[in-house]
Amino acid sequence: MTQVFQKLQEAWILKVCLSCAVTVAIHEHAQIFAAFVALVFADLFSKWLALSRQRLVDRGEQSPNLWQELCGICAARHDGYIRSDAMRTRFVHKILSYVGVVASAVVLDFMLTHSHAPAFATTVVIGYLAITEFISILENMQESGVEEAGALVDLIRKRSGVATDKKQETERRNEK
Repeated sequence: MTQVFQKLQEAWILKVCLSCAVTVAIHEHAQIFAAFVALVFADLFSKWLALSRQRLVDRGEQSPNLWQELCGICAARHDGYIRSDAMRTRFVHKILSYVGVVASAVVLDFMLTHSHAPAFATTVVIGYLAITEFISILENMQESGVEEAGALVDLIRKRSGVATDKKQETERRNEK
C-alpha cells in the first residue's frame, strides 16, 4: 500500500499541471478559443498558398497546382512574397482583437442576464467572427486557384449577410 502512495506522489507537479490543462481544455470557452485559433491558422496557411501561387505565376507558371503551391511556400518566403514579420503581426493582432471583442460580448451578456434581458451578444460576435474568418479562408483558396471557392464565398455572404464593401452592403439592403 505504501508503494501505491509513493507512485502517486511521483511527478506530482506534472500530474497537477496536466489535470489543470485537461480541465481547462474541456471547458467550452477554451474549445471556442482553440477553434478560433485553428481558423486563423487555416486562414494564414491558405494565404501562404495564395502567395506561393502568385510567386509561381510571376515566374511564368501558367496554372500551378496545389502540390506546386505547397512545395513553393518556402521559396515564396525566401523571395519575400511571404514575410514573417507581417504574418506574425497580423496573427497576434487578430487573435488579441478576437479575444477583446468576445470578452466585451461576454461582459455585455453578463449585464443583460443580470438585468433579466435575453443574452445574445456572445453568440452574434462569435458567429460573425467565425463566418468572416471562413470567408477569408475561401477567398485565399480562390486566389490559390480553387475556383469553386468563389461560388462558396458568394453563397456564404448571401446567406450570412456579411458584405465586403459599401456597394455590396447597399445591394443587400435594396434586396430586402
